Amino acid sequence: MPGIVGLLTKMPRQWAEPQLLRMVEAIRHEPFYSAGTWVDESLGVSVGWVARKNSFCDGMPVCNERGDVVLIFSGEEYREPETVSRLRRRGHALKA
Repeated sequence: MPGIVGLLTKMPRQWAEPQLLRMVEAIRHEPFYSAGTWVDESLGVSVGWVARKNSFCDGMPVCNERGDVVLIFSGEEYREPETVSRLRRRGHALKA
């Protein structure tokens, strides 16, 4: 079932990454699911996810323009139709 897994640890990446990949594979029950990981070793944060292909969550992680904020999201996001154009008018760079 799609979802999010993660580790908060001071252990090095070479220890944490195999643990994270095992957790991701434990929730990846179908071949039509996509999966990914994101790691910031300096913070000790390792996150993995499984999503349905072509769903909103298939595009994780979502980052702001500066790359200093990262969002890993599980589920669907239903924005108002005007949201994207309103954010672009304010100067935000969006993929969608």
